[in-house]
Amino acid sequence: MSDTSRLAEIQTQIQKHSPHPEKVAVLGACKAQPVERVRDLTTAGLKFLGNNYVQEGAALRTALSGAAVQWHFIGHIQSRKVRELLEYDCIQSLDRVSLAEELNKRLEGTGKKMAVLVEINLGSEESKSGIASSTLPQFLATLAKLPHLRVDGLMGMPPPLQPVENRRRYFAQLRDLFETEGKGQWRWLSMGTSDDFVIALEEGATLIRLGTVLFGARPPRLDAK
Repeated sequence: MSDTSRLAEIQTQIQKHSPHPEKVAVLGACKAQPVERVRDLTTAGLKFLGNNYVQEGAALRTALSGAAVQWHFIGHIQSRKVRELLEYDCIQSLDRVSLAEELNKRLEGTGKKMAVLVEINLGSEESKSGIASSTLPQFLATLAKLPHLRVDGLMGMPPPLQPVENRRRYFAQLRDLFETEGKGQWRWLSMGTSDDFVIALEEGATLIRLGTVLFGARPPRLDAK
């Protein structure tokens, strides 16, 4: 199946499974994908691209400088690399006050107000980033004091439970937080990846982060930073 055919099939799944398909967008998680493959999908209508690594993302943005896409950073944020995130349209993985304050400071004087999503650690997994759901109101109160950041939603990834149906309750938990704390003002409920995005759609996702199911298997790669 071609990349463009995969994108069309995903759009069909959105129409079938989302309660509000008109609000849903597909984000191409393009870690380690060839530039040509990513370019083909943007030509076919993919409008959102996500990077996990700062250097890899910078190289891809340069290669696709003319593409009409929005760039999201979806990886773990290293404090020493905050300054390299200023060119993104949205940061999905905000999970520490210190990072928020540093990002806000570096945005001063640019005239830019950056969209951010708060990452929630849905399964309280030590190996994953994200804040505990119970601390979200306090975290949001702190972010409200930072004038160069605009909270635009939540992001999360459930534990890798099998069968994938067992992940549904975590998606529902994130949706409830999105509705309660966002009060209808937020745009992005970012949840669902290649193996569980259908369940995420059914539970209200508005942004699904897709890699393999969209691009096909990743080619061999060296570690990126």
